[in-house]
Amino acid sequence: MLNRFILPGRQMYSTFWSIVFLLLCAATATAQNTRNISGVVLDENNEPAIGANIVVKDATSVMAITGLDGTFKLTVPAQAQTMTVSYLGYKPQTIKLQGRNTFKIQLEVDNVALDEVVVIGYGTAKKGNLTGSIASVKSDDIEDQASSNIASSLQGMLAGVDVSANSGAPGEELSIIIRGNASIHADDTPLYVVDGIPVDDLGGLSNNDIASIEILKDASSSAIYGSRGANGVVLITTKNGGDKNKLSVSVAASFGMQQINKKIDVMSAEEWISFRTKLNNIRYVNKYAAKGAKWTDDYETRLSKMGSVNYEYLNDPRWSEENYGGLAMLDWQDAFFQLAPVQNYSVAVANSSAKAKFRASVGYFDQKGVAIGTGYRRVSLRTNFESKVGKRITIGGNVTPIVSWNYGGNVNGRSGGAETALSMCPVAEADAGYHTSSEPYPAYGWASSNISPVARMEQVTNDSETLRLQMAAYIRAEIIEDLNFEVLGSYSFRSQYSHYFRPSSVMSGWSSNDEGQEAEGTRNIRRYHSYMVQSTLNYTKEIGDHGFNIMAGASAEMGTSTTTRLAATDFADNTQLGFSMSSEEVTSASAGFGTPGRMLSFFGRAQYEYDNRYVVTASLRRDGSAKFGRNNRWGLFPSVGATYRISNESFWPKNFFINSMKIRASWGLNGNNSIRSNAAVGLMSDAGYSLDGNTVSGYAPTTIDNVDLGWEKTRSWNLGLDLGFLKNRITVALDIYRKLTDGMLYEVTVPASMGLEDNRAWDNVGSIENKGVELEISSRNLTGPLKWTTSFNIAYNKNEILSMGDNNTAIYGGWNNSNTHVFMVGEPMRSYYMYDAIGVYQTEEDLRRYATMEGQKVGDIRYRDVNGDGIINDNDRTLVGKARPDFTWGLTNKFNYKRFDLTVTLTGQWGGHLYSLLGRTIDRNSAGPGRGNLLAKWLHSWFSEEDPGDGITPSFLSTTTSDLYDTRWLYKSDFVKIKNVMLGYNIPINKKFASKLRTYFSIQNLYTWDKYDGGFSPEASTYGSKKTGYDFGSYPMARVYTLGVNMEF
Repeated sequence: MLNRFILPGRQMYSTFWSIVFLLLCAATATAQNTRNISGVVLDENNEPAIGANIVVKDATSVMAITGLDGTFKLTVPAQAQTMTVSYLGYKPQTIKLQGRNTFKIQLEVDNVALDEVVVIGYGTAKKGNLTGSIASVKSDDIEDQASSNIASSLQGMLAGVDVSANSGAPGEELSIIIRGNASIHADDTPLYVVDGIPVDDLGGLSNNDIASIEILKDASSSAIYGSRGANGVVLITTKNGGDKNKLSVSVAASFGMQQINKKIDVMSAEEWISFRTKLNNIRYVNKYAAKGAKWTDDYETRLSKMGSVNYEYLNDPRWSEENYGGLAMLDWQDAFFQLAPVQNYSVAVANSSAKAKFRASVGYFDQKGVAIGTGYRRVSLRTNFESKVGKRITIGGNVTPIVSWNYGGNVNGRSGGAETALSMCPVAEADAGYHTSSEPYPAYGWASSNISPVARMEQVTNDSETLRLQMAAYIRAEIIEDLNFEVLGSYSFRSQYSHYFRPSSVMSGWSSNDEGQEAEGTRNIRRYHSYMVQSTLNYTKEIGDHGFNIMAGASAEMGTSTTTRLAATDFADNTQLGFSMSSEEVTSASAGFGTPGRMLSFFGRAQYEYDNRYVVTASLRRDGSAKFGRNNRWGLFPSVGATYRISNESFWPKNFFINSMKIRASWGLNGNNSIRSNAAVGLMSDAGYSLDGNTVSGYAPTTIDNVDLGWEKTRSWNLGLDLGFLKNRITVALDIYRKLTDGMLYEVTVPASMGLEDNRAWDNVGSIENKGVELEISSRNLTGPLKWTTSFNIAYNKNEILSMGDNNTAIYGGWNNSNTHVFMVGEPMRSYYMYDAIGVYQTEEDLRRYATMEGQKVGDIRYRDVNGDGIINDNDRTLVGKARPDFTWGLTNKFNYKRFDLTVTLTGQWGGHLYSLLGRTIDRNSAGPGRGNLLAKWLHSWFSEEDPGDGITPSFLSTTTSDLYDTRWLYKSDFVKIKNVMLGYNIPINKKFASKLRTYFSIQNLYTWDKYDGGFSPEASTYGSKKTGYDFGSYPMARVYTLGVNMEF
């Protein structure tokens, strides 16, 4: 096999010396045809430009760097015609040699960093004129990352933007939180705007179609979106057009393999047998002590004393035989997870002329899941176009259809595939294997009655198909010079069809005791339509040192939704994937029509700039939303901001090492209306009542009408400082902010005496504060042949509840009514509130010395006596941590050498916690103590005073506290992750054939340092951002190895 790739020895030997001979000839010829040149490079103040790069164009291997006096010397080929001079903060220059030997080169300052245009709400602005806090990402930073969601590419890149991968499932949406959680119950995700059109999520967008992403973090920049901008705004601009008067074609292709980067530390088959044997011996002796039970009793002796089979006291004789009597030793994680391919392809065609431009792209993304039977596939088409009609009118638009398929069974959550695989007994009968779907006891034996999660994932259909369609058209007219009027209309449609089918060969639950049930299936169809019409009037004018921009506009939006659901049994055969109302026994059917959501908005913004030093911006928006009570449907959202570019003052030293300084300040008010459309409306439902001994049909109130339900409002303050050092070789952005949210939207509990079917109602309750600091540092460390740039960001956020309504009553919540977190004045949102486990009662003396809970015995878990009364009870539950981290950060280093480039990105967080519902459930296996597999930590549990274990893991037989939630399963969510490593190479190619050919190899999620043993990832959040901080076997994050190529024609 190797002979196909490696030259045979003799041939390789002759080839090597041939290459050496050619190199020597080339070196001799070069030495005979060269000449020496020299010169000096000066900046705008005639000072030496230290470290400027000199490259001879006709011989890229000939280069130099200016010294401390700005001078350089070079030996160049005699035929060399030009050289380029580049220096940080200055425009590059191309110098013709023309037989000259000495040069004096004067550089010109490059203000590109300040003149760079960024997208803001309903327009654009120069980066140097920004008064608010806006973070930007360009297409080059994300286009080569293989991901089904572009949000994952933003993780660790922007200060104050917390991107969380709640799950690693293919096609999974990511959570983006900007500057902390600002709402208890309403949605706190940012507003997504793609080419000026608000969208619900980023699903379906391809990285290769993105031109830029801007994130509006403070109210000065986001208040123009009013009620939609309280949680920040993500503005996405897609690519449109190409090089002028040239048809360009770009092709991107990548293929990768995925693997889980972590396995949960559960017992191996051998460890489980040893542990179970020990456990059974203890239980047997304790249970039948009166009958003289001994650890050494064999199987038959135990059975005679017990009178019946009970695997909690019996050890299978094969456990002690050689090779365990032929029993199968199973690793369910190896069986449930797999190596999985991921592939991504896109082709784009673009052109641009003086009167028109267009770009059309088609993309295909296919990701198999690392959990068997799961995956995601997407086909997308995007067309952007724009054309001038006459001198003053421009028309344009875009059409984007996207079809995606999610397939595979339930992996996350309670009774999900991950939990079941981890808790399955690792020992089975020899012929059981991994694929038994309907075998009852004892297929997976004496240990548990669960069926194989592998078989269930393979045989049960659980798929969905989603169609997204977004269309937009606009017309822009230049009324007079500098005054433009634009009208934009858009339509968005989303339809999701989901289908579940369980054949009769697979039992309905995960348990083998559920066998014998009929096949079952469900079908759900959800459709959503939204419409928007928006008009803006924009005036821009420069008069001498004065610059003006005034924008005014209005928009109207409406959205409607419908749902249909059918469930059926009694299928003709197990291949019946579809069904109708007539051919099967329909067990339930329902249809629903959502209340239309409507919003009307008027908005405006004015900006004034003077002498490239002072900028003042103000905006105002008025929104009306039908979601609120009739007394509070309108909200007014103003903002103001100012910038002072102090380094442009005449008194600023010309050669000061701080070459740029800008101060920013802003204030603004946003709103949040992310609740259901009928939240303020009192609803009625069918009800029966008794009249003269008969039941009469009628109606009864379901929810209460709240005419005063109003906007959740967030006030934001931001103070920023932008610095440039050493001619912008180092740039620093520092922001300090405060966000205060009042009138938080929350579903309060209504007294039962009101007679409502639903005892909850939306109301405005309490206030919450987020304040923090953000720091971004960029540097160009090396600028010679080897270029090295660094980008670092870190953000700190403190979240605190300031009030909880009139009486400041704490609200308790958590998974399954566990009351494991609390909303309490003076504490962060979702603070964990539970018993604090601090050890184990090792001896009888410990029981007398420390506070205990009623019924506790030696070997039980010991809790902290919070109030010091000597008794452990509900009064000793306490605050033990919070879900959200204090700090998030990211670090990116980029290296370029000739045609090679290397990018390494790290990200991390610290200061938060994560509660492992997965670990708690495995530890408390419902099949009975020790019948399923367990976390490996139980190998070090307490067994006796002579065998106390590690001192922190209690006896597995302890039952006194088995139903409690405590800190045994609370972990720190701190981590440091190598998020991405990418090595690329630009292949030299004939420009007549292609303008670019680049190949790259990348590894995503290479390695994570953490101390989280309760699941696959410390970033997990099984139930999303609204219930963050709980991990119930979330789909693991995959390590992805990708090989890709980009080509442009």
